Amino acid sequence: MTRTNRPNLIITRAGKNSLHQEWISDPSAQNFDLLVAAYDDTIIPREVGSHVLYHHIPGPKISGWMQLFKDEAGLLDRYEQIALIDDDIRARAVDLSRCFDVGREFGLKLWQPSLSWDSYATYGATLTNRSFRLRFVNFVEMMCPFFESSFLRRVLPTFDLGLESGIDLVWCSIADDRDKAFAIVDEVSVKHTRSVGDQKSMNGFTDRTYNTDVETCLDLFSARWPSCIASGGVSKSGRIVAQQLDVAVRTWLQVLAVLDAPEGSRKYRFRSVLDHIRHQWTRKPIYIPNVREELLKLTMEPGLENTVVTGPSFHDRIESPGSSDGEFLEAIPSRQVHGARRAEPFVLPSRIPHGDD
Repeated sequence: MTRTNRPNLIITRAGKNSLHQEWISDPSAQNFDLLVAAYDDTIIPREVGSHVLYHHIPGPKISGWMQLFKDEAGLLDRYEQIALIDDDIRARAVDLSRCFDVGREFGLKLWQPSLSWDSYATYGATLTNRSFRLRFVNFVEMMCPFFESSFLRRVLPTFDLGLESGIDLVWCSIADDRDKAFAIVDEVSVKHTRSVGDQKSMNGFTDRTYNTDVETCLDLFSARWPSCIASGGVSKSGRIVAQQLDVAVRTWLQVLAVLDAPEGSRKYRFRSVLDHIRHQWTRKPIYIPNVREELLKLTMEPGLENTVVTGPSFHDRIESPGSSDGEFLEAIPSRQVHGARRAEPFVLPSRIPHGDD
């Protein structure tokens, strides 16, 4: 791999139908490196282009994230911003690069691109609002989150809770300074191409559901559902929108997103958009108290915030010309991460979660 000074990294957990090649189809528009943490080693090519690394990590998505950062903890020091993007996201290099730029421009800790109206979407709030450049929110979904690296370091212990859904509900509450720290970037839109839950068996949901993991996460932190609320934003013209109600006024036209919903999802889209509009008008953004303290208890120790790592870094291999990824996959020594310990397995609750109502 060639030498790189790029400050941004995208990591994807990828399978056979991954769209990640589309993200790097225009290198001239690309301000990021790409690390493909493949579920299936058959997708790893013999030769790869510049600024790309393949790593075979079988198993579910979030536990795979955790394994990667245990193996490659130097990533947090090498890169200023890191995005974790699902492999069914359709996006161009210029859009992903722009999303990194927006995070840096506004000093964000955690943010995401908005979802195009023809996407499969769980939350109405994540759909593109064409009145804004971005909206400042209290929730960012785990489908394609972008992190400022020092904040990702603080979030990492949530990857070690044994859950594959719901941990994104507590991420924003981990921060000390939450004012304009999190956002949905409406000026950058990507498309989610698969229905939610399409790969649930691959992510370990064979004897449980997404909802049971969500409910477990809320129970662990004694939390209520933190509806995604925009406390303010920046309009498409660049004007600061400082009040929640001013954002609410600009949500009414979101009902038009129902018309572009993927086939078979219009009923759900209608409900999710109406919920979003209602919540934006009637609810205040909430944060879960004492998340960091509870997280330290659950993971026994302070997680990866004081990680000591041995072995070659991802950056070292990017800067070492002539080494192949195949050689790396075979030759990289195992490394030890000190200061992190997995919590005991949790018993999943039997009751049905209340959802976002």
